[in-house]
Amino acid sequence: MVSAVTREQKEFVYRLSLGLARSKIDQLDTSVHSFIAELGDKLCSDRAYLITFEEATQTISITHEACRNGVTPQRDAIQNVPMARFQWLMGQLQTLPVLVIPEVEELPSEAEEEKLEFQREGIRSLVLVGLKLEGQVRGILGFDFLQQSRVLDAETEEFVLQVGEVLGASVHRQILASRNVRFENSLYRYSDQFPGVIFQFRMYPGGHVTFPFISEKVEDIFGLSADQLSKDAQPLLNLIKDEDKASFLEKVDESRRCMTPFETSFRACKSDGTMAWVEARSVPARLADDSMTWHGYFFDVTDRKQSESEIEKLAFYDPLTGLPNRRLLRDRLAQALTGSNRDHNHGALVFIDLDNFKNINDSAGHLTGDELLVQVGERLKNTVRDWDTVARLGGDEFVLILKGFPAEPADAAAKVEKVCEKIRDALNEPYDLNGIEYTGTPSIGITLFYDHDTSLEELLSQADMAMFRAKEDGRNCIRFYDCMMQKKVSERLALESDLRVALRKNQLAVHYQVLVNEKGEPVGAEALLRWHCPGRGMVSPAEFIPLAEETGLIESVGYWVLEDVLSRIASWKERGGPLSKLQVSVNVSARQFHLPSFCSTVMALLRKTGASPRNLKVEITESALAYDLELVEETLRTLRSMGIRISLDDFGTGYSSLGYLKRLSLDELKIDQGFVRDILDDPNDAAIAETILALASALKLSAVAEGVETKGQLERLVRMGCTRFQGYHFSRPLPALEFEKLIEQASGDRKRRAW
Repeated sequence: MVSAVTREQKEFVYRLSLGLARSKIDQLDTSVHSFIAELGDKLCSDRAYLITFEEATQTISITHEACRNGVTPQRDAIQNVPMARFQWLMGQLQTLPVLVIPEVEELPSEAEEEKLEFQREGIRSLVLVGLKLEGQVRGILGFDFLQQSRVLDAETEEFVLQVGEVLGASVHRQILASRNVRFENSLYRYSDQFPGVIFQFRMYPGGHVTFPFISEKVEDIFGLSADQLSKDAQPLLNLIKDEDKASFLEKVDESRRCMTPFETSFRACKSDGTMAWVEARSVPARLADDSMTWHGYFFDVTDRKQSESEIEKLAFYDPLTGLPNRRLLRDRLAQALTGSNRDHNHGALVFIDLDNFKNINDSAGHLTGDELLVQVGERLKNTVRDWDTVARLGGDEFVLILKGFPAEPADAAAKVEKVCEKIRDALNEPYDLNGIEYTGTPSIGITLFYDHDTSLEELLSQADMAMFRAKEDGRNCIRFYDCMMQKKVSERLALESDLRVALRKNQLAVHYQVLVNEKGEPVGAEALLRWHCPGRGMVSPAEFIPLAEETGLIESVGYWVLEDVLSRIASWKERGGPLSKLQVSVNVSARQFHLPSFCSTVMALLRKTGASPRNLKVEITESALAYDLELVEETLRTLRSMGIRISLDDFGTGYSSLGYLKRLSLDELKIDQGFVRDILDDPNDAAIAETILALASALKLSAVAEGVETKGQLERLVRMGCTRFQGYHFSRPLPALEFEKLIEQASGDRKRRAW
């Protein structure tokens, strides 16, 4: 019976994939509604529905709904509802692929808003699947149960997760279609007002190129009519100077392959025979639908085939490298376990993590990092045998399934190690990353399997532990799974669990470290997160902050810190006196900073708390800049337009680029304490600190020296021209009440000296 159910579920996912892929954009609504109704029947739900998110307004709306007879629909009631109303639910969907709520009445206190809404709708139990696009939840597939308490077995949970991923791809198609419509409308609306030439450029699979839209001003520059170019773009491309054409076409091709914006310039012949430099900028987008007419003609269906292929790739393959993803890896491992049992031989699961991969991302950008991942995937495929599997889990994590090793464990281990040594040698060879030569190393963890006794997750955990052992032993190492490693993994899981409890039970606290001027007068403070765990005592931020970033909890932690600090700032403003004049710095992780909703979240918290943005300073690290610089600059400009200052933390410790310093809207550089610590003894550290101060002065940025612990360090920094300081020489980070006493006491001391 179980296998029959499995076949039925697989058939449903297959029908859903093909049905949605073959639907035109104007048919998608009908197809989605049909499948949601059928799925609701399969799960015996009272209501099945699809909720989509509007990113611009940060609201949610039900777009499709199917109800049992007698059940009140909710579609009209849930339209343009602010996301901020359901913060607990949004946080859960970011971390859990499937959220099951067996009893609404048993929801935790922090889900009070959600509980009230579910009670209003008469819901007893829910199953919710987050539809993720580009790593963010952009929709919800939901099932309501009004009378029964619903839980899912592992098989059904996997089934609804697959359905959610396929529906997510269809939602993506609709988003792309609406973007195309808005883009085309804007072309016609603004083309006459724009001083240059506005165009839309299309490349067909066969190589034919056209300008479906190009403004009439093209005739003024190139002497070519818009009607002519709408049928064939080649006459315009022929005007590009031969020396520049190869570079231009290369940029266009890279943009087409990677779906990234491009900006380039070239020389072209003008209509009067003179040569002109032309700058071109373009943002690519895939066509979301086919245009066709069953008259019996031959027609191109490439776009539709690409859509079907994309849905299959979303379900089973990594979009960057084309390698199998976790879902296909699971199927391949099941086959390998069956073969191992049948043939009485060993297999191996190999976990590969690239050492220091973050460095190449931070220094050369994500496109270069992606190119490295593609080349690593190619080398792995070329090194293993045809019957082995190479998969990518995400990031810089690759997994291999190697089969056909001897039944005797020691003999199997020796032969697997030989294969992994070849893999390591292949990955140690230099890489050419678009003109950048890079040499990297892998850390490799191995676990052997023989039969069906071990699941994929257990094997991955074992290989992952072995990989971490390889990193601890110096990287570029090969290590086998050892049961003793389980203790470390258990400790990490326990710490993660305690951190989640800390968030729910308000065990986290913000301490404040004073920032002073050259006279020792308080001018600001830095908010620093502290965690006193009942069972552990004080837990170091160096231990729990990286864990929060790895597990995705950093977004919830960061939101809590911002709200707590802004509430404190608002209370100081009401109190008046020296505290009301302080500017408080808050560290924002790169992950939180890059959220599309970050600026709107800050605005909402400012309104909620009543804090003045002029009392807030946002601190980011250089890793936050290793992203699309235009989007980063847009975020920084938005924050500064509110009156918030921006500080670049730990400057000089990462892969600093003077280029982005002059391009980005920054207010302050913070000299890392590593340079301050030995400033009296190490000439190199002193020279670096002095250079940073000179650079800040030249760029009209303020500078703060961190980690000042002695009078000698302070005096040396003052002689260098530094005017802002922070460190134990002035005060350790203090709880809020103790910090307030420190500031008021310092103010009183100054007044007494003035008398």
